[in-house]
Amino acid sequence: MMRKSGYLKAAVVLALCALFLAGCGDKADKDKEAASKNEFRIPDSLLSPLDGYKLVRDEYHPVRGGVMASKDIEVRYPAAPVARYIAVKIFGYALEAYRKVDETVGRPADGSIVLIGATDLDEYKLVTRKEWWYYGLVKGDTIYFEPFNIMIKRTIAEMGLTQKIAQAALARRSKGRIPMWLKESLASYIAGEYEILEMQAEQFRHENANLDPSPADIEEALEKAEDFRNTRIAFFAAYRMLENFLNRFSFETIFEFIDELGAGRTLDEAAEKVFGMDYGSVIDAIRVDRPGESK
Repeated sequence: MMRKSGYLKAAVVLALCALFLAGCGDKADKDKEAASKNEFRIPDSLLSPLDGYKLVRDEYHPVRGGVMASKDIEVRYPAAPVARYIAVKIFGYALEAYRKVDETVGRPADGSIVLIGATDLDEYKLVTRKEWWYYGLVKGDTIYFEPFNIMIKRTIAEMGLTQKIAQAALARRSKGRIPMWLKESLASYIAGEYEILEMQAEQFRHENANLDPSPADIEEALEKAEDFRNTRIAFFAAYRMLENFLNRFSFETIFEFIDELGAGRTLDEAAEKVFGMDYGSVIDAIRVDRPGESK
């Protein structure tokens, strides 16, 4: 009987040791997992701007990605290790862009403006049919962007978001009737894009490209946006047309023209009412190719 009791006690001790070791193993695994999570944790200091964003929605899923939204702006972003940090940066840029556009042009959408960042450039091209150099496509109250992390790396995020949000606002204000060259150039003006356009133009100048396309060629290149060189030249030429426009008429007068278009008037009707001449005469006065003049 004493021997059996001894065996029983030994068995109990071994069982308790096994349970203890198993518990230690589980604790070690949990500690390792927690350490792994903390290793990739974004510091709170980088997320602190969230306090001023007045978010009404802030969700993230490791597969579907995330949504960060205020009453005016909704940013959708893909899942990624640093997705949260990127979303905070992009939302900050979008907030400043929205404020600038709202003050200059008006609201970009009746409700909130939706900004979607692609997962990668292949997805972006599939959705928009645009290449990497065309960083965003406006579709009503939704703007599809190339990957937000790429825009940040290229240091064009703030300018790019402003330019595209301004396009949406100009389209809304004119009820979609604003000419493409004027929409693009005004959006670039608001976003402060001139230096980039000028720098690219100098590159093309060395390639003996024609930097003075006709108004029709400018409009066609901007509508298609298929060829990098032709499109960027068209952006620069449209901006120069806007400069010529502003040399003749005030910023406020140009927006009166846009408002007349939004009221349903044709280009000629709106131009006659605001500028005292038909639209063709306005274009002839500000075109950059200047037929018959020496270059």
